[in-house]
Amino acid sequence: MCYLCIGKKSMSIAIIYIAYVIIGAIAGILGGMLGIGGGVVTVPCLLVLFTYLDFPQPYVMHMAVATSLAAMIFNTGAATWAHNKKQGIVWDVFMKLVPGLVVGSIVGAFFAAWLSGVVLEIFFGIFLLLLALNFYRQKAIHVGSHKLPNPLVLNGLSGSIGALSNLLGIGGGSMTVPMLSFFKMRDKNAIGTSAATTLVTTICGTVSYLFLGRGVVHSPETFGLINLPAFFIVGIAAFFLAPYGAKLTHQIDPNLVRRIFAVVLAVTGLSLII
Repeated sequence: MCYLCIGKKSMSIAIIYIAYVIIGAIAGILGGMLGIGGGVVTVPCLLVLFTYLDFPQPYVMHMAVATSLAAMIFNTGAATWAHNKKQGIVWDVFMKLVPGLVVGSIVGAFFAAWLSGVVLEIFFGIFLLLLALNFYRQKAIHVGSHKLPNPLVLNGLSGSIGALSNLLGIGGGSMTVPMLSFFKMRDKNAIGTSAATTLVTTICGTVSYLFLGRGVVHSPETFGLINLPAFFIVGIAAFFLAPYGAKLTHQIDPNLVRRIFAVVLAVTGLSLII
């Protein structure tokens, strides 16, 4: 028996698990602070780690997307609870967005299952570059009286957000916050309401990928397209850090956070495309 090999393998697994904790912590803080699910952080990071672990190459991007969505249930749930305590969620707007989000989420997951991993990576990279530009240019709205469009238009928008969310594994908050801000919703309410809608898309996406991934990847650590160790570790770390991110929303200037985050998104997006 090669005890040195066993020791190296144990050390490698320990490093991977520590990386999962760090990814979850960052995703949780940003998720709570900006009202996003954290998938813009977890998907690229999980893609790198899953590739390193020699997961099946045709499905490695799909696994990163599915695992990211599943893990985000923890931190979006925690962020929703924290924002609700601070009365940051506009529940009547949330209820108007839900029908489109549910339908769009299911459609997006099914579409993602048909695309190749390479196409998903390029699509995700382009999305991150566009998102970086939006985050850098967007200004916080501190006072405003929101006015939403008619239900048909609103559900068309929320359906599109749900579809893209589960196509890319990002939860949807990165699109919901700008949309609500465009309709003049106060910044903190847009973030809080977005956290609640992201919880809906992550649950719908997770269920969809569990169904779509049955029998695709044969591994005792994988259920559907979801890697269980990454799901639990990233999810739990995000769960405990999300409330701190939500608290920071009410304490620091979100414009500064957005601009720093925009630079990180741009670098990540370019790395996926090039």
